[in-house]
Amino acid sequence: MRRYTTLSFSGMVGVLTGVLVLVTATATRSPAAVAAALLVGALVTVLSLSWEHGPPRSLAIVALVLAEAAWCVSLALGTSAWGALPVAVAVAVVATTPRSGAPRGSAPRGWPWLVGGVLAVAAPPVTAGALGELPSAAVAPVTTSAVVFVLAAWSAYRLNRYQFALYLEIDAARATEAELAVLRERYRFSTDLHDIQGQALHVGRLQLQLADKTLDRDVEAARGHLREAEQLIAQTIAETRRLAYGERTVTLAGEVANSAELIRAAGIELRVDGAVPGAQPLDDLLGLVVREATTNLLRHAQAEHVVIELAPGAVSVVNDGAAPNGRGLSGLARLGDRFAAAGGVLETSQHGGTFRTAARVAP
Repeated sequence: MRRYTTLSFSGMVGVLTGVLVLVTATATRSPAAVAAALLVGALVTVLSLSWEHGPPRSLAIVALVLAEAAWCVSLALGTSAWGALPVAVAVAVVATTPRSGAPRGSAPRGWPWLVGGVLAVAAPPVTAGALGELPSAAVAPVTTSAVVFVLAAWSAYRLNRYQFALYLEIDAARATEAELAVLRERYRFSTDLHDIQGQALHVGRLQLQLADKTLDRDVEAARGHLREAEQLIAQTIAETRRLAYGERTVTLAGEVANSAELIRAAGIELRVDGAVPGAQPLDDLLGLVVREATTNLLRHAQAEHVVIELAPGAVSVVNDGAAPNGRGLSGLARLGDRFAAAGGVLETSQHGGTFRTAARVAP
């Protein structure tokens, strides 16, 4: 975009320079005047290449002085108001570029240079008219045309800078959106990883504890617990691999079945009310709610009874062994953020020793 803006603006200045040289050649038929117009036009075109950061001070001063001198000579030779064009472009370039050394995005010089440019192109024809070098009937149209050149060049150049600044803002916003997308994906990945590893590690620890307790009195039962722990670890490794490669899918039906198996294996009485609905909005998040609620009650609660309630677009998990301090809700808090972003509602409540986790899809 920067290259396009530079080429378009400097190309426009170059075309106008060609018009100036053509008009000078037609009006004066003087090789010296044509050469002077060509030199000044080329210098102003080079000056326009510095539209973004401002031209070097020495080059700007030389361009303005030569442009003003060429304008005065043009009037002396009786040419048209086209001779004021280099002054207009030079003033526009300097007036709309930031101050040298100013911070990025600071305001350009602006109005003082614009007023100075208007005076610079208006003074020569008015003076020439007063001295009788320019017909009085031509003073007003030449002066007006010269002033219009300055205003038009300043407006066009300022619009050029505004469009480029707008492009930079859009590009920055696009980059910010890309960064936010990466952060959101990292947040989702960390939440899913917490869901997988948190439940698996706790249940595996529970199976190992059961194996240790039954090892002396029932070797076969201990071996069974060890096999279950081994299977759980293998399953967790597979799920983590699928998560890393973006192949993992979560369903409410799968999480209800898995949670029911884990809860009953822990010796907790479970009742499931309702049937798992078919395909529905936020089915994966509803499944994650069941998983997180199961992980929390196995880790932090001393539950004896658990009820999983299922309804279209809603699920709740209730246990009767809630800890009084309500520990272990960070996972639900993160899941609640994801639910809210997807248009759902996740709520938790505690009454005495009963803790309820409920999620529903917003109507």
